Amino acid sequence: MKIFPSLSIAFFLLLFSIASYGCFKNDYANPDYVKEVKDFRKGRVKFLKSEEGYLNLVGLFWLNNGKNTFGSDNNNDLHFPQEFPKKFGTVTRLENKLSFTFEEPVSFNNDSIITSSTIDIDDKSNFFSYGPFRWFIIKSSDNYAIRMRNLESPILKENLNLRFYEIDQSWRITGKFTPYDNYRTSIITNVRDHDYKQKIPGIIHFRRDGKAFSFEPNYTKYGMQVMFTDQSTGSETFSGGRFLLLKIPNDNQEVILDFNKALNFPCAVNDYTTCPIPPKTNHIDLMVSAGEKVYIKTDRLVN
Repeated sequence: MKIFPSLSIAFFLLLFSIASYGCFKNDYANPDYVKEVKDFRKGRVKFLKSEEGYLNLVGLFWLNNGKNTFGSDNNNDLHFPQEFPKKFGTVTRLENKLSFTFEEPVSFNNDSIITSSTIDIDDKSNFFSYGPFRWFIIKSSDNYAIRMRNLESPILKENLNLRFYEIDQSWRITGKFTPYDNYRTSIITNVRDHDYKQKIPGIIHFRRDGKAFSFEPNYTKYGMQVMFTDQSTGSETFSGGRFLLLKIPNDNQEVILDFNKALNFPCAVNDYTTCPIPPKTNHIDLMVSAGEKVYIKTDRLVN
């Protein structure tokens, strides 16, 4: 049978393109990278279940000026879990101090047993313990609250079924960071409708699918991060948006945006939180099908 040269060449090019495409897709499944992301996601679950994580939170009690009563009885100003005595004590807010009194002894900072204590309202190092419960003071804008943990919460023994998109290395994107001459100030609102100021160091530009996008990052105690929403927000991903932890830009002002490591805010897994709402300027008109999906509490248990 006679084979036309042009047809043979076309057939060869077709095979080559298919083979090349296969190699290209395999790049997305680089074993070392896949392991890196899987380890990151395992670390996510480990942190959520840790003492400092969010799964063990069982209370958030906002303080009024003056005296606040607390205990398990509903008549208290602050309604503690049922494991506490009905009338457990009081906390009085006076300017920059908080004065606690307790009907039963509690542990203070794991080094003393007390029935009363006065602390600086902005000292985040202090905490109290009663049985498996631990509580401390948090600040949200100009508001203060007692945040409580149950270190023996039953949820800690359950399998946490976090949902993620399949790992796709094409979502590991190199962006360009452009620092501002001076930090800009942005007003961020959280889910408690509290406003606070956030310093913005610059802007990150990146491209995806031939289109240009940008984010304004901010700094946290964990380093630089980006809070964002996209076309998946509220459907496939958490309605409150997601965030990315970033490394400091290199000497060329390049920064890696690894959307496979995009995470939900703590509000997705626990109501006793004060999550920020991503600024509208950080919404991108793009379906980011990478990272953590919406958390469905009914699917928490995995058999």
